[in-house]
Amino acid sequence: MVVFTSDKYSWALGPFCHLFNTFWSSLQPVTVVGFNRPSFNLPSNFQFHSVAAQNYPPERWSDAAIQYLSRADFSHFVWMLEDYWLMRGVDHAGIVALMQYATDHPEVLRLDLTADRLYAGGMFDVEPWGHYDIIETPPSTPYQMSTQAGIWNRSLLLKLLQHNKSAWEVEIHTSVPPEMRVLGTRQYPIRYANGLLKGKLDVGQIQMIPQPHRAHISQWFPKGIETT
Repeated sequence: MVVFTSDKYSWALGPFCHLFNTFWSSLQPVTVVGFNRPSFNLPSNFQFHSVAAQNYPPERWSDAAIQYLSRADFSHFVWMLEDYWLMRGVDHAGIVALMQYATDHPEVLRLDLTADRLYAGGMFDVEPWGHYDIIETPPSTPYQMSTQAGIWNRSLLLKLLQHNKSAWEVEIHTSVPPEMRVLGTRQYPIRYANGLLKGKLDVGQIQMIPQPHRAHISQWFPKGIETT
């Protein structure tokens, strides 16, 4: 499990960690990839990896990803961002099964763990896998490189990432070649609120987080932060 962050939004790791350990597990190891450590202590199952002492500008977002992934020793990983705040229990067994599917199919670049591919357009069914129905979207489908939570093949991802690209440019302008596949499921195992929208608290999304967790995570919200 890898979570990317930046100095500007590292405060969002507070809500992330609390909700992750509530709805996923405090036994699940998580690597946070960023620059400077947040001002608060992370839970014991979270470790922080700094790619540089100075925060890269947004247009160099891909550089940090390339730098970390080039040195990693795993073949596949679950990739999330710091504002993906879980709002219900995840399907642990399902994620393990889908990780195995991705590992068994080395041509799979990304296996989406949300509803991103389900409603992307052009989706078609592939096959059942355990209690999941595997679906696929064609190479021409928008947001094939979406950074919504998903299982990624590290070596294939590194072949596509280019230096000096923002997160938006990676998602929008990176073409996935036809020999690489992007999959998802009809029964997505992770559901979360996208806590931030263009740097503002997304109130509509946060309302989906159950109480009392919604009240608890507010302690990490920066004073005066704008809302949608």
